[in-house]
Amino acid sequence: MTALALSRAEVIREHFPNTTITFIPNPPAPAPETPAAKPEQKQQPSVIKQVAPIVQTKSEPVVTTRPLDEIVLADPGPIAAEPKPVNDPPLPPVAEPVRTTARIDPRSTLQPAYPPSEQRAGNEGSVTVRLLVGADGRVKKVTRVSAASDAFYRATERQALTYWRFKPATLDGRPVESQTVMTVHFRLDA
Repeated sequence: MTALALSRAEVIREHFPNTTITFIPNPPAPAPETPAAKPEQKQQPSVIKQVAPIVQTKSEPVVTTRPLDEIVLADPGPIAAEPKPVNDPPLPPVAEPVRTTARIDPRSTLQPAYPPSEQRAGNEGSVTVRLLVGADGRVKKVTRVSAASDAFYRATERQALTYWRFKPATLDGRPVESQTVMTVHFRLDA
């Protein structure tokens, strides 16, 4: 007995190619019988057959497999649908920054002194300049765009850098540097 218990038993499986599994419903249960109509049956004692174990001498087990071509499984139920995307409310439009331009301070003395050489010669003219106005409202740089003479330009440049004051340009309420163009006219009868 001990030798049989310690020996290795090998499991042999049969090979069934191209197997299809289909579930067949169980037949309906028979109607219950009434006790009066049922004759007593004698029960036969069950016979137990004794089978000799299979002994194999190889050390590696033999495993056979069978392909699974079709397997029918129970219905898993409804599949959850993908969640619908949530529509976020539309974003408000991005506001453009509020810009204002530099404006001359009315208290500033704009008109430069008439150059004496041009006045003696009886010349009139205009000067157009591009100004860089700082965030503090002062003129930082004067660039010549056009001028009737160098004397008119130099007089305008001196006046702009010394006396002209502006209300600075703003960006969303903050003062910023900006550029502006101005024209000064020199007239003898003024």
